[in-house]
Amino acid sequence: MQKLIDKLVLLGLCILVLSLSGVQWISVVAMLVAMAVSSLCGYFDSRVKAPLCVAYIVACFFFNPLVIFLPLIVYDCAESDKWPLRLCWIAALPSCFQLGVQQVPVAVILSSVAAFLLQFRTAAQIKTRDDYFEFMDNAKERAELLERKNRDLMEKQDYEVKLATLAERNRIAREIHDNVGHLLTRSLLQLGALHVTHADNAELTSEMGMLKSTLSDAMDSIRSSVHDLHDESFDLRGRLEAMAGGFEFCPVRLRYDADDLPAEVKYCFIAIVREALSNIARHSSATEAAVTVTEHPAFCQLLISDNGTVCADASAKGIGLQNMADRVDALGGVFKVDHGNGFRIFISIPSAPLSQNP
Repeated sequence: MQKLIDKLVLLGLCILVLSLSGVQWISVVAMLVAMAVSSLCGYFDSRVKAPLCVAYIVACFFFNPLVIFLPLIVYDCAESDKWPLRLCWIAALPSCFQLGVQQVPVAVILSSVAAFLLQFRTAAQIKTRDDYFEFMDNAKERAELLERKNRDLMEKQDYEVKLATLAERNRIAREIHDNVGHLLTRSLLQLGALHVTHADNAELTSEMGMLKSTLSDAMDSIRSSVHDLHDESFDLRGRLEAMAGGFEFCPVRLRYDADDLPAEVKYCFIAIVREALSNIARHSSATEAAVTVTEHPAFCQLLISDNGTVCADASAKGIGLQNMADRVDALGGVFKVDHGNGFRIFISIPSAPLSQNP
């Protein structure tokens, strides 16, 4: 757009120079030729632009009115990266002295120099603008990259904190089970021995029975709490990563996109992935496999796939696949197997499994 404005300004200067020599029909033809050549120079690349500019300059020696509109061609010559072409318009300046008007040569020379400088100014302005846009694009790209890295670091930090929390819960569950649970069990055994020893004392036996009932309730409560802590500390993602990393038959890509699945679903997924990887190693010629866990608002999905072949009888009648289907069916889920391109197992389980429903 800036180049078009520059050429319109130069065309106005050329028309003023034309008014000094008098407007004739031949001058109008020269103006149209100059406008056509300048337009073509703006459309084509340097391979066509250079011959057009040289041809116009040569034509100025044979058709003198063309020199009046020489500034338009000077502007196009100045865009070249070769100095001989940039300055070749100087050779056409002697033609302006043949027009017979004293003021025209000075006006043409000044207009040509102005066109030459104007092109350099516009080129510098365009370069500055392009550099600015490139800088802004690079800055925006770096900012997005930095934001993505910060987000990844935050997610990794949250995941490590979660792992530490789960590990601490697991440790507490083991401590309660090993210490308090054993102490209560020993107390119950000692109380049972006292009950047998003092069986003839009805009042003492009754009180020991009440104490045994209280200790039994405490034992059941602790056992339930320990199981709850252990279920909450079960890290499905960590288990799957360990299984994928330790599978030596072929590389396994793991994609995990879930937060906190129910304990029944976690144990179900672990058992199914373990059995599926075992089937891949025994029945498939796969060179790669993939495990994908995805959580949705109403259900969670597990997809296990490979790019190998599988024995049809083994896949259709194998007890391993039947056990997978039974596990999923017990949670009210959907189990599907596909033998098309490779081998795929698709599982979908509601977010509130049937085993959790009242």
